[in-house]
Amino acid sequence: MNITPSAQKKIDQTLSGEECLRVSLTGGGCNGFTAGLAREAGAIESDIWISTNVVVDPASGAYLEEATLDWIDDPFKSTFHFDIPNTKSCGCGESFQFEDK
Repeated sequence: MNITPSAQKKIDQTLSGEECLRVSLTGGGCNGFTAGLAREAGAIESDIWISTNVVVDPASGAYLEEATLDWIDDPFKSTFHFDIPNTKSCGCGESFQFEDK
């Protein structure tokens, strides 16, 4: 998984001390999968380190290998945004499914 400089900067501004940002995929939404972010006190042994303070579990990491996490700084809706190749999103834009190769 790739993290853009603007996303890493926002992560660094948001976390404190030994905290890390967990990136994960879960089943759900109206289209199959949702990507999530969570602030955690620390990593667990099986986690994969994406940067000095971003981790992903091995199962999610396999799906997110080519994904990019970006920070969109917009006056109306600043947010983290995932770009995950070979996926198609549902109408709400919150969940997605992987396209057949």
